Amino acid sequence: MTQSRTISMADACNSDWDVIVIGAGPAGTVAARQLALQNLRTLLIERKAFPRYKVCGCCLNQRAISALQQIGLGDIFEEFDAVPLKSFQVRYHGRELNVPLPGGLAISRSVFDERLVQAAIDAGAYFLPETTAMLKDSGAQEQTRLVELTHPEQSSGVAKTKMVLVADGLGHPSLQHCHDFESVVSHHSRMGVGALLAADDFSNYPAGIIHMAIHRFGYVGLVRVEDGSLNIAAAVDRDFIKKSVSPTEAVKEILKESGFPALAETAEGTFKGTIPFTRKIVRPVGNRVFVLGDAAGYLEPFTGEGMANAISEAIAVARMVPQGLLKWDPALEQAWLRKHHEITEGRLFWCRWLAQLLRSPAAVGLGLRLFHLFPAAARPIVARLNH
Repeated sequence: MTQSRTISMADACNSDWDVIVIGAGPAGTVAARQLALQNLRTLLIERKAFPRYKVCGCCLNQRAISALQQIGLGDIFEEFDAVPLKSFQVRYHGRELNVPLPGGLAISRSVFDERLVQAAIDAGAYFLPETTAMLKDSGAQEQTRLVELTHPEQSSGVAKTKMVLVADGLGHPSLQHCHDFESVVSHHSRMGVGALLAADDFSNYPAGIIHMAIHRFGYVGLVRVEDGSLNIAAAVDRDFIKKSVSPTEAVKEILKESGFPALAETAEGTFKGTIPFTRKIVRPVGNRVFVLGDAAGYLEPFTGEGMANAISEAIAVARMVPQGLLKWDPALEQAWLRKHHEITEGRLFWCRWLAQLLRSPAAVGLGLRLFHLFPAAARPIVARLNH
């Protein structure tokens, strides 16, 4: 299924919007749906055509599932036969550790995102894909915000809105002309590398398990999704990719050294990369603008924490928007900073700790030996990431 636009560029630019949401990933689509359900005139903009592939893990942890169920979207998983996740398997230099998961599902991002877009449309939001959105800079006291819209085959235009939600992912490209939303990129940031490979030749990677290959220069996560395909999402040092000649070779080397089976030859040349992704926006809020999801800050997730944070932030921001439409003031900005910290910063403590740990071969080896001797010691960490 291809998700089509529900409004023309001309009509979008000639309308007055309560909220424009930039980015149709989980954060943007869930927020757009929740806003439309409050009878707010909402425009959801996405620069890609649907369905679209994203370099991303396809895991939803129990926290994400519970959040979607609470807002009435739990049926998505039954519709598309999402794969229940039972365990987390880690391998490093031939050593293996298996940790039970307290819930979780695997579903391809193309299917999941498209279904969320449809849910937003069903709720009353308007959808404009294949359109680049660029927020124009403005003064701190402006009562409206202007968003420049560009389509590759149409003339550009400007849409007017009372509020903007920015959920357009790494680097938040829609904010590049707004100097109040500076990002800080970690010096040690890795690059994301990913692929979705056809179901053939991957019997060594059974469904229901998050397979994690650990290497001193990165790690690779592999999981089977609803149609049997193998989704691969890796975090790899930039210098190691250069040394390996290509992202594909870097992933193959990590799998080989960790002790996982080799990928089929059909995997050659199919991997895509991202910009360096461990980054954080200095202040994810400004005059009539909320920044959420990966656009606000991205760290290395392991069992679906990224999508859980995105969905939780979308639900939270949709509750704040009506207050901001009545009156935007510094107190509302501080409220969002506190909520963002509560949802994202606090919960990603373990992600930071694990990401740092995985950069030390000695620490990884010691940790796996410890968890092998005392398996129960790993369960609180996994549980903390999932709730």
